[in-house]
Amino acid sequence: MKLEEINRQLTLETRTRIAKLSVEVTGGYASDLLSCVMAKARAGNVWITLQSHPNIVAVASLLNLAGIIITEGMTPEATTI
Repeated sequence: MKLEEINRQLTLETRTRIAKLSVEVTGGYASDLLSCVMAKARAGNVWITLQSHPNIVAVASLLNLAGIIITEGMTPEATTI
């Protein structure tokens, strides 16, 4: 499944400068602890978290994650976007 399809089906708001929605998603991982994500998430996963600070982008990039879904109505910080 592509990130674009997940975005559409869940009616998510895209908050990125470069929308790479054609990325293939291989699974998902949900956690709010960066250390857990670094230990257990896998390349191609979509990460579900309520974190909205710039460190989530660093972790997602390090692991080559397909994307991040920020929950709980949290708004990403400007530096995160």
